[in-house]
Amino acid sequence: PHTNPHTRITYLPSSNMERKDTTHGNNQAPPPPPLVKVCGLNTEEAAIRASEAGADLLGLIFVKKSKRYVTVKGARDICRAVDKWINEKALKKPTLPKPPTKDDEEVKSASTWFKDAAKELLLQLRPEGGSSRVVAPLKVGVFMNHTAEQINTIVEEVGLDLIQLHGNEPKDIPTKLNRAAIRVVHVDGDSTISSLKENVTPGFAPYLMLDSKGGGTGKTFDWKLASKFGDEYPFFLAGGLDPENVESAIKAAKPMGVDVCGGVEKSKGIKDLEKISKFVGTAKKSST
Repeated sequence: PHTNPHTRITYLPSSNMERKDTTHGNNQAPPPPPLVKVCGLNTEEAAIRASEAGADLLGLIFVKKSKRYVTVKGARDICRAVDKWINEKALKKPTLPKPPTKDDEEVKSASTWFKDAAKELLLQLRPEGGSSRVVAPLKVGVFMNHTAEQINTIVEEVGLDLIQLHGNEPKDIPTKLNRAAIRVVHVDGDSTISSLKENVTPGFAPYLMLDSKGGGTGKTFDWKLASKFGDEYPFFLAGGLDPENVESAIKAAKPMGVDVCGGVEKSKGIKDLEKISKFVGTAKKSST
């Protein structure tokens, strides 16, 4: 059955809203902590540390102008190292949805479509609930205004699980990709719920991320606005997060997941392993 579009899916112990599934009355287990994505990984050491810390998603940036840019060869080496770690730990690999196959997929409710996708992702990555590691992390490629052909080539060469679209790509590009996608919605001081919704199109990329306009700026935005957006659309929260503010961000915005990049670095593009561990640990135990 589809999720009621008027009911917010709650992911956090901190939320006082009802979960969608009320079949078990008041005895239901608390919802899991948010998913955690560590982005801008450009060394095997940092990717393994993020995996060991419990990150659910590992982000590799293929945007050449980024300080965290990684080459195809570098990304392939990182992914092989992660895969070796996954095999050593005997972790289950999650099953992700296939990309849409047509431009005009019928969607009765945008909110329902995104909530169903988010619910399935949570079930795949947290099959036992809570924050314990039983499933392999997903390897995510971050792209900006690449063509579908360029993206698919890198996806297959590197061995990626998900695609993150960070530019102004055509809304139907997910129908041409070999993996499901996360669509980034950019937020700035002028953003409103209406303007954010204008950038949301169901039937294409099943996952959404709210990030400060420009990406990688280290700047936060109005988390209350994000929370209102989340009443209808599950989302990953990015933009200026770090080990010190992630707990407050989770309580204020109530996202389905959090994404960190610069907040776990020693300097631009150089990851701090201890900060990675602290961020992931804090995010995965955050509650009121």
